[in-house]
Amino acid sequence: MTDIAPELPDEALGHLQETLLRAVLSRESLPGGGQPVDLPDLPFVLRQPAVFLSNENLAGSLSLEALPVPVHILSQEDMVEEARESGDRAYLHFQRTQEEGDAVRVTLEAKIIPQDPGQHALGLSGVQVKFRKVDGQWVTVEDPRFLAT
Repeated sequence: MTDIAPELPDEALGHLQETLLRAVLSRESLPGGGQPVDLPDLPFVLRQPAVFLSNENLAGSLSLEALPVPVHILSQEDMVEEARESGDRAYLHFQRTQEEGDAVRVTLEAKIIPQDPGQHALGLSGVQVKFRKVDGQWVTVEDPRFLAT
């Protein structure tokens, strides 16, 4: 596996990230998939009035208006500040996208930033999806893999 090279534009990567985020937050299936995507720690993330999404590793622009819950994209520094002021904060974070031949692997993780400034962010669960372009459309090519991070 290698990091995505410039062959895949940010717009396409952003589309894949948005597709995965929408499926997770809506508990819907992905294009080409049969089962809804059910991130194990999503209820913990949804206990807050809005879902925080780290801006790290985001590609392109995401359309957040049609999502089932409010999503706020924040820098790591802003999320740390939010946790210091308001208590532990759960958030979602995309890992660096990877390419595997003609497929693209996208990983979305749930994490917690503790209120205590002496502690680092803690990993919760994650989901990893492999997409491939088929007949001009991005579809999943295997069942999502769920991770304990």
